[in-house]
Amino acid sequence: MLLVVLLLVGFCFASGERFFVEAPFERVLEKAKASRVIYLGESHTSERDHRIQLKVLRWLREQGIDFVILMEAFQIPFQEYLDDYLEGHIDEGEMIRLTEYKRRWRFDTKLYAPIWRFSREEGIPLYALNVPSELVREVRKKRLAQTKSHYIPPKEVYPPKEYEDFLMDTLGEHKKKINRERFLRIQSLWDNGMAYRILKVMVANPDKRLVVIVGKGHLYKGYGIPYVLSRWVKVSQSVLYPTREGFYLLFSIERSRDSSSDSSIREPN
Repeated sequence: MLLVVLLLVGFCFASGERFFVEAPFERVLEKAKASRVIYLGESHTSERDHRIQLKVLRWLREQGIDFVILMEAFQIPFQEYLDDYLEGHIDEGEMIRLTEYKRRWRFDTKLYAPIWRFSREEGIPLYALNVPSELVREVRKKRLAQTKSHYIPPKEVYPPKEYEDFLMDTLGEHKKKINRERFLRIQSLWDNGMAYRILKVMVANPDKRLVVIVGKGHLYKGYGIPYVLSRWVKVSQSVLYPTREGFYLLFSIERSRDSSSDSSIREPN
């Protein structure tokens, strides 16, 4: 049975055009595969989200798409151990131990193992995406602009208010107890740091697509990482964003309602 998703045309920070259309899973992926960067969002503990991520990766492989994978679950300083694992120099248990996965990420390895095993079996490069925990602790104490690190871009991009409000809303009742400025500072670190990593991987792999496995909070309405990256470089991006009902896709192409050939497209409620 094919998964039905909602398709959103145009990132909210682009032309302002926003339309939805229900579409079969394969049709959505046909649109997504044209993008240079494809984000597969997740709720970290959702088995469904990770199962769909693997399904997308397999589909891209079957289509003959040449791509690399980036995973938020791993921090950049431990890249060498991912490389050793992919090259067969160490086994999975050793890779998990050396990357300090259980201390720095902590989510059940059973959720993510199928992805890194797929990467190894298929010979697909796998990149650590996340900034180190030590840097997060440093930024908690001072402003991002005052922090010097080669994991942070020379010029940071700060989030629009709509994205800030969304982030605060996700905290629910806890937001009353949390320092808003510090919370958003850390989120900007993650968004800027991961976007900067994506940019570097793009440069290192000029002929490949980039498939990014990352929490959906970094992708809301095309904000977060895609928004930051778009401020540095013109690049086509797609976001597969999970919701309780299913998934929807956002993709950054120039397309207006008048020029659309799909009569089923409609404005969202």
